[in-house]
Amino acid sequence: MRVSTMLGKLAAKAANALEGLEKEVQVLQTLHPAVEAKLAQLDERHPGLLRLLERAHGYAVFPSIGKAAVLVGAAFGKGEVFEKGELIGYAGIIQLTLGLQLGGQTFTEIIAFENKQALNRFKQGKLAPAANASAALVKAGAAASVAYEKGVAVFLYSDGGMMLEAAVGGQKFIFRPAALGRLEKARL
Repeated sequence: MRVSTMLGKLAAKAANALEGLEKEVQVLQTLHPAVEAKLAQLDERHPGLLRLLERAHGYAVFPSIGKAAVLVGAAFGKGEVFEKGELIGYAGIIQLTLGLQLGGQTFTEIIAFENKQALNRFKQGKLAPAANASAALVKAGAAASVAYEKGVAVFLYSDGGMMLEAAVGGQKFIFRPAALGRLEKARL
C-alpha cells in the first residue's frame, strides 16, 4: 500500500474521531447538567433514590422523555449511563405503543442495575422493559425498599402533560460509549 494512501486513510479516521468528540462535547454541555438537575430535584421529592443509585452497580437517567399519542403513541428521550458512579455512555430510548390513547406527556425514567450482567444486557440493547417485560415498574418514591426483578428496577416520574391510554407497547434502548464523558463523575 502506498504511503499517501495510508496517510489519507489515517487522516480520514482522525477527522471522524474529532467529529465524534465534538458531538460528545455538545451532548455533555446540555445533557449532563439536565441529568444532574433532575437527580437533585428527585432527591428532594423522593428521599432514598440517590442512596439506591449509589448502591446499584449502575444506572441510566433519562431526564426528559416526551410522549405523544393518538391511537398510536411514540416517545423519545436521551440519557446518561453510569457504572459505579462514573459516566460510561449515553443512551436513547424509543417507545412505541398501540391502543386507545390520546394526549401528550413528559416523564423521567431512571433504570437501576443491580449487577454487571443487567447493565451489559442494557448496553447490548437486550433490555426492553414494558408492561410484563423483564423489569419491575416501581412506584415513584418507593426507592428505599426496591426489589430488583432480573437485576433491574425502573422508576418513572411524571413531569407534566395529560395522557389517557389503555395501550400496549415496548421500549428499545440504544447505548453509545462515552469518551470524554468518562472524565465526569456522578454527583450523588
